[in-house]
Amino acid sequence: MDGPVDDVDELEANLRDIAFANARLGGTAPVVRALQRIDARRLEVLDVGSGAADIPLALVRDASRRGVELSVTCLDRSEQMLALARRATGDDPALSFVQADGGALPYADGAFDVVICTLALHHFDPGVAQPLLRELRRVSRVTPVVCDLRRSELAFVATWLWSRTSRNRLTRHDAPLSVRRAYTPDEAVALARDAGWRMPRVQREPFFRMTLTDGASR
Repeated sequence: MDGPVDDVDELEANLRDIAFANARLGGTAPVVRALQRIDARRLEVLDVGSGAADIPLALVRDASRRGVELSVTCLDRSEQMLALARRATGDDPALSFVQADGGALPYADGAFDVVICTLALHHFDPGVAQPLLRELRRVSRVTPVVCDLRRSELAFVATWLWSRTSRNRLTRHDAPLSVRRAYTPDEAVALARDAGWRMPRVQREPFFRMTLTDGASR
């Protein structure tokens, strides 16, 4: 969502569709795997554009199973979204919530071990996406993890068909549009490189997703 939604019930239903897609169609698993690869007993994570915070909650639960102490700061520019996220996650003590702009993060360099950003990059044209990626890299000690859609005609058709299974107006409109606005893997790597990432690499994921990370930590 790029702005406040008048019908909160409709927005919550749309967020449930997104959480379902993340859990079942490849949005959550790549982020979980990225954190599992980091050999640390304690991690501080920032989630930029956190939405309903379904992925931070999944990360916290996975970390708890593995005996890793994980805290996630859920950042979104929308207070409406943050209020819904607090309610959806039951105010889990491992999660904190901050209203701020991802393009101007209110944190010092390297303030977090990992900064994640899921299903947000496609909302921004290159002129805005590049500063966002620069900020993600700046505040990450290890790596940013950006998981997003991959643009292709097949992805558009598949997403359009999936969106028809929902009765939610926002899902039916936004899901296909998001694929149209998404970047290709090569475009995402080029954006990250221009934003100052040292060794950006992209992993193609199932269900037309991709994960962008930086191979060189600070």
